[in-house]
Amino acid sequence: MSVPRWQPVGQVVAAHGLKGWVRVHCLSDFPERLTEPGHRWLQRPGRDSHPVIMRLEQGQFFPNKRLYLVKFAELQDRNDAEAWIKAQILVSGQQRPRLQEDEFYLPDLIGMPVVHQPSGKSLGQVVGILPLGQDVLEVQTLQGGRLLIPFVKAIVPRVDLEAGYLEVIPPPGLLEGFLSESELLLLIKG
Repeated sequence: MSVPRWQPVGQVVAAHGLKGWVRVHCLSDFPERLTEPGHRWLQRPGRDSHPVIMRLEQGQFFPNKRLYLVKFAELQDRNDAEAWIKAQILVSGQQRPRLQEDEFYLPDLIGMPVVHQPSGKSLGQVVGILPLGQDVLEVQTLQGGRLLIPFVKAIVPRVDLEAGYLEVIPPPGLLEGFLSESELLLLIKG
């Protein structure tokens, strides 16, 4: 699987104070990306926007607000900070930390075909991941419907990043209501 060029780690949601600090919503499972000094890239929304390198000087987490306050050297005052509201904070895809076995970067799962393990038939494609206390895969079925699959080992026993697909063993009742009776029979009978 190819490594993405950029990995979003946060989004600027507001300016903070008068000295160029910004409030940031974290988009990463690695919060040190918003607190440890070093270079990051900021990219404003829009297709024609290109990432701009900036030096993160300082960052701190405020748990009561669930936000980070971050200071970039290039942002000197409130006006500078306000110019970057809605911008994404990026790191190079090459800087992604190594994961343990059976850990995945959720964006890598988007677009993957979903295969019904007992029958080998395709159920559809992952189009989103919902953070509902536990990650839930949102799958668009081949018929255009939506299927929600809890992302747990018992239900999704195999994720093959190299081959680019994942397998599911749905518990009884998971597919009912999302697939027609004839589609369910095809899966059961193979």
